Amino acid sequence: MAPLPRRAPAIRHIMAGMIRRILVMALAGAALLLAADPTGTWTGDQPGRDGNTYNITFKLKADGGKLTGTMGGDQFEQPIQNGEIHGDDISFTVHLEFGGGIDLKYTGKVSADKIDFKVQRGDDQAQPFVAKKTQ
Repeated sequence: MAPLPRRAPAIRHIMAGMIRRILVMALAGAALLLAADPTGTWTGDQPGRDGNTYNITFKLKADGGKLTGTMGGDQFEQPIQNGEIHGDDISFTVHLEFGGGIDLKYTGKVSADKIDFKVQRGDDQAQPFVAKKTQ
């Protein structure tokens, strides 16, 4: 068998790098496909400023990296704003007109049957709660 030209190790090195890149991109794509889907109706008891809890319903729809939908309670329903999805993590804001207006910032980790939320009002400390999937 004839000896390989001097370029063979360089070509092998280039091919190995290309194969590694392809594998990394395939794994990243698979992770995105396996991320939990926040689309659906979710309900939970959100902690309030006064220590009470409020039953809240989220109707969410995922569209790629964008999240849309509404958040509602007994007497209101407001659209979510600035909704984003990054893998299993979601975030959005809701503006409520109560008492001169308040902005709520939500972050959450989505799984098949629940979202582990944190909600923050202005500069207050974020408070955790869980919303369960109903539909």
